[in-house]
Amino acid sequence: MMTRKDIQNIESLFMLSVINECKSKRKAAEKIGASVDTLNKYISNLEAELGLKLVESSEKGCVLTANGLNILQNIQQMNSLLLKIYNSSKQDNTVKIGIDTAISSTLAFYNIDNFFCRFPDIKIQSVILQEQPKFKTHNVDIGISYSKPEDKEAVILCSKKIVCKPFAGEKYLQKYGYPTSIDDLIKNHRIVCGVAPVYDDLECQKVFKQASNVCYFSNSCGAITDAVRHDVGICMMPVCLAEKGMICLDNFKWQSSLELFLFSYPHIKDRDCVRAVLNYFKERFAELK
Repeated sequence: MMTRKDIQNIESLFMLSVINECKSKRKAAEKIGASVDTLNKYISNLEAELGLKLVESSEKGCVLTANGLNILQNIQQMNSLLLKIYNSSKQDNTVKIGIDTAISSTLAFYNIDNFFCRFPDIKIQSVILQEQPKFKTHNVDIGISYSKPEDKEAVILCSKKIVCKPFAGEKYLQKYGYPTSIDDLIKNHRIVCGVAPVYDDLECQKVFKQASNVCYFSNSCGAITDAVRHDVGICMMPVCLAEKGMICLDNFKWQSSLELFLFSYPHIKDRDCVRAVLNYFKERFAELK
């Protein structure tokens, strides 16, 4: 029979796994929603129970000892077992997708009618997230992100580099004209800015730091798209995800690129309904230019 102490030791093992992932007790505590004192207590009790030193701290953070790393292999097997239990508990055909807030919804719903005609029993639930989708945190089956998955359990199934260029609305260009260069853009035009990694590009950073009028900022891709379409200003965005009413400014040299990742998890990706949705997104990725 499992005792209360056994349950506490299991919790301590998972905390050990999070410490290894974060390389910091403070960050690990924040991730699991506990205090550092609580984390230290659980790890100390586990070390006393096993008679082993599991974590070493320094000014740069925390690392697992050789004993801690050996135990970590067993923890990873426990994680895999949990994934299997989660998978077997799924009784319906609902597939939950976690999507970065900076990714356009047009990626998900282009030509979706054909998918539902082919798979009428599958239901899709999309969750727009302010951070990268994670299985344990967000309970998702599939993730779509502009960065490689941080989850060690995650499996990248597809990736695609996409070109980004500046866009503006037709009426904006009729009123203010086309910028003729980056310097002209910086000095004489309104700029719209979002949170996609494209804005980390050095040329983009130059524009946003030096521009005299960054007039609109949002962490929502939909809000950015609406702003450009309604002539608020000029914005850098993926060419393949631009919508009607938005004009690409290709009359001067300014472009960047992003990499888009599609990923899932062992024991989840092979469920029939998940595999069908993954295949739909693989087709969408292949169509992106």
